[in-house]
Amino acid sequence: MDLFKRKRLRRSTLKESTNWEDVGRMQFEFLLREGLQPHHHLLDIGCGSFRGGRFVIDYLQEGHYFGIDREAQHLEAGMKHVLKPANLTAKKPNIRVVELSAEPKDFREMLGHSRFDYIWIHAVFDHIPPDCIQRSLYDLAKVLGIPGRMYATFFLNPHGPEFREPIIHPRNGSLKGAVVTYPDREYWHHTIEFFEGVVSGIPGLKLDACLYDYPHPLGLRVLRLVNE
Repeated sequence: MDLFKRKRLRRSTLKESTNWEDVGRMQFEFLLREGLQPHHHLLDIGCGSFRGGRFVIDYLQEGHYFGIDREAQHLEAGMKHVLKPANLTAKKPNIRVVELSAEPKDFREMLGHSRFDYIWIHAVFDHIPPDCIQRSLYDLAKVLGIPGRMYATFFLNPHGPEFREPIIHPRNGSLKGAVVTYPDREYWHHTIEFFEGVVSGIPGLKLDACLYDYPHPLGLRVLRLVNE
């Protein structure tokens, strides 16, 4: 892992400053608490260099992990320095280069799989604008199983839609390494009302809860969306 840490490519201030090992394990332990089982099929959105994906790949049955990321170089580095040394390529993870955008996407065709029990979107919605989020949730809902669960982390604006100021998010309670989020640019923050409005226009999808106890060092919240 030390070799990989020296070589891995820069993605963003948020991703490079967060402890790689701990946050990866945190993602996996959260999914276990939410009921993930080895026979489930999971789609990991923005999987990057498999910070959390390596634990999930090891846990799931062969071929049941699907990961996408917009950066081929991060996927390649993760395959070379994370998955191969741990012999996790033997689990036959399905990896694709896909960038979320406001354009429609047929994830079923792209991934060669029709329904996922779990869709995991970690540290992605703080990087993409609202129209991309709306389109992505609409398209992802089409490949979410029935029943199925989708989770997405985001920076919360707790002050309501009319609040248009930046928000400081301390890191582990300290301003050292804090992140500033904005309503109109990266790093983005969003209100619960925004997601309620988006989900209301997606057939079958329901915003089940906003989880405030996710122990991310920057205080990311987690949306739990269900398809019933």
